[in-house]
Amino acid sequence: MEPAKPERSKLRMDISEPSQNTRPRHLFLWIFAAAALFWLLREAYAVLMPGVTALLLALAVWPVVAWIRRRVPRRLEWLGAVAGALIVLAVLAGFLAGIGVAARSIYSLARDIGPRLGQRLSDLPFTLPEGIGRDDPGARGMELSSELAASALSVFNTTASALGGIVLILFLMLLMLGEAPNWNAKLNAISDGRRNARRWIEIGRSVGAKFRAYFTIRLVLGAASGLLYGGFLFLAGIEYAPLWGLLAVLLSFIPTVGSIISGVLPTIYVVITRDLGTALLVGAGLLVIEQVMGNFIDPKVTGRRLAVSPLVVLLALTLWTTLWGLAGALLAVPLTVLATVVMAHFERLKPAALLLTDRDDFAGLEDYRSPDHG
Repeated sequence: MEPAKPERSKLRMDISEPSQNTRPRHLFLWIFAAAALFWLLREAYAVLMPGVTALLLALAVWPVVAWIRRRVPRRLEWLGAVAGALIVLAVLAGFLAGIGVAARSIYSLARDIGPRLGQRLSDLPFTLPEGIGRDDPGARGMELSSELAASALSVFNTTASALGGIVLILFLMLLMLGEAPNWNAKLNAISDGRRNARRWIEIGRSVGAKFRAYFTIRLVLGAASGLLYGGFLFLAGIEYAPLWGLLAVLLSFIPTVGSIISGVLPTIYVVITRDLGTALLVGAGLLVIEQVMGNFIDPKVTGRRLAVSPLVVLLALTLWTTLWGLAGALLAVPLTVLATVVMAHFERLKPAALLLTDRDDFAGLEDYRSPDHG
């Protein structure tokens, strides 16, 4: 007698479908893999951060490098890599100079506000902790201003000590740009056909385009915010207006948090040096500027080019700052864009990529992953 077909079908279904008992195991494996990746990223910071930064910079300047390589004799193709490195070096030099000017200005500011800071502290309706008395407000203010000045010098010294890391990043970028022409053949060799090789080349072009767009947007919008901040504070008669404008430019590269800090710092300064009413007016004016720039202009410009969800940006900022500190805060958005673009090129990872963007469907994701979108 023939075996019952329904039982055979049932057996086949039981074999093909995963057991309910395996789902917790799979979840545990995913959690373990995420924890292992978090540990690896944190422990390998000294290797991964320079390498990833050099890769992003190399992808960003590659169009200039390729343009020069096509127009010079073969023996002079190395000029393209040198030109790309000089562009990056000029940009970094500008930022380091800005940080140096800001640190020196903060040092002078901290030394100037000592007596006024002490007077404000003496007017507080409660006793300060750690044995700080109320009988010598000038000495107390000078002590705290000295601490602020020491913090400014610490920032300046940290920036100077970072030059070694910057040299390493530039050296790695030079090597990447010099070996870039060979990578097409290498990708063809290790990939399953030319289609996969083209996919990785397209990923590189898309990430480079979006990184250039992100840097340009942040620089332009940061400069606009700095001019508005500095101009408003100058018209309001607040000292150190150029410093507050410069800080707005530098802090604009830290998403979300940077704009908050650049508005809070001058407000605190006005609280110390002026009356509370003036501080409230200054804070309100800076808040209006921040709302216009941060909630109207910035999302329209950045969203059209990068299309990363604001919630994802904030979460990425928290994650990468925890992993890599200040470098992670600066690289949070580029690294998120890099991960999103890579996932958008693979069918199984497209749902995760869609969740990271502000797109509503997979058709929008197809447009996002295009190199021409950035």
